[in-house]
Amino acid sequence: MDFTEVLKRSETGPLTTAEDFLLNNVSKNAMELARKAQIKFNPATLVNQDLEAADMLFQAGLDLIEKSGVFCSSSRRIIQFKREEIQNHLERLPGEVPVGKGKDHRVVRHRKVEDKAFPAIFGGPFNCDTDEKTFVKFNEAYAREPLIDILFFPGYLKELDGVIIRPGSGLSTRAAILYGMLSREAVMRAGRPDMAIAGHAVMALNEIACSNEEWGLRKTDPRAMVLISELQVDDVSLTRMAYYRLIGAPTYMAFTPLIGGYGGGPEGTAVVAVASFIAASILGGDIVHIGPQHIKLKVQTGQHSLWLSSIVNQAISRNTKIVATTSHTTAARPGSLQFALEFSALAIASVISGSNQSGPRPAEPLGYNQNSPLMCRLFAEVGRATTQIDLGKANEIVSELYDMYKDNLNLETSPKGLSFNDLYDLDTLEPKEEHFKEYEKAKEILKGLGLPLN
Repeated sequence: MDFTEVLKRSETGPLTTAEDFLLNNVSKNAMELARKAQIKFNPATLVNQDLEAADMLFQAGLDLIEKSGVFCSSSRRIIQFKREEIQNHLERLPGEVPVGKGKDHRVVRHRKVEDKAFPAIFGGPFNCDTDEKTFVKFNEAYAREPLIDILFFPGYLKELDGVIIRPGSGLSTRAAILYGMLSREAVMRAGRPDMAIAGHAVMALNEIACSNEEWGLRKTDPRAMVLISELQVDDVSLTRMAYYRLIGAPTYMAFTPLIGGYGGGPEGTAVVAVASFIAASILGGDIVHIGPQHIKLKVQTGQHSLWLSSIVNQAISRNTKIVATTSHTTAARPGSLQFALEFSALAIASVISGSNQSGPRPAEPLGYNQNSPLMCRLFAEVGRATTQIDLGKANEIVSELYDMYKDNLNLETSPKGLSFNDLYDLDTLEPKEEHFKEYEKAKEILKGLGLPLN
């Protein structure tokens, strides 16, 4: 669908309230469609083994987006789509998105279930709060990791010159400009000057300020948008989308289906997630990111999240050419073994099901710079190794990993971890010995479970 038509419908569609849309368009329809399709969560198969069920789920999600549309919270209008329009859009998708340039050029592709091609790796601070002094070093350490294809969400600058940044302020525009400058400096220092940077600086309209071909984010860098839960968008995202489409930048559309929210349990939420994938693509998302979040746990590595990521990615992989990726948000923080076990479980469940990889990060960082480039190396290695196994083996490994951490998913009691400043030598940008031993221990556990890591 032409994006101009989307914008028109955001001004002319049926008028309603957010509450009415969520209850009557989303919740009621999603649960009914899940029952009709006989979609059922099974804790014994955290990696879905029934591909026909994935196909049924896709049809349910297709029905939902046709019935519900997308709510524009700014205009209070529903952007509606006809079935023929949706199908025509899906048929025209290219199935690949070029990013970066020169020797750092990559193509992020649509993947199949049990695909033998390596997933694209979006790796970086993943929006953790990052202090001005460490920003470049932190991102340079990520960009030095050769398995990372795209530097991912370089981090939020929460304050400048000792002053807390107020969203929408002039200072936040200055922060957005510095975000572009410092991110570009980081990849240049790492020897990857044309590496793609998937970024959003402040998630506001003044984020456009970090766009600059010389010193900031370029036309070859994916720019991130958010589809608000569930199936909602606002004027800020639509305006930014219009700008990025004009300059020709690829767009990275993220959404977070909330298990236990308006979709109900994992089954209804899976229907919402498929509809959200389709909606994000129609709205202009070239790369679409699912964050399979549990509304109470606030993490993406519980049993419902693992299953939802698997069956939803399979539904999208088997029935569309949408370029999909999955975010990885854990209860444990970097600097703990549990962090590695959690993101490995979700990586295996999603990659085997047809997804690329984005992450990982802790759901609740405790302070600045709380992430690890070394753990992102393991994240990439796990994704690559997953291409050598099948759905059955993936389910065995994921189930065993889940059993190792399932009793410790409470954010208050899960491992507190350490920051990049504690885990790395800030002069050499190499991981400290204890952190490297932790990486090796995680690899040995994964090998012992049958994952073919080198």
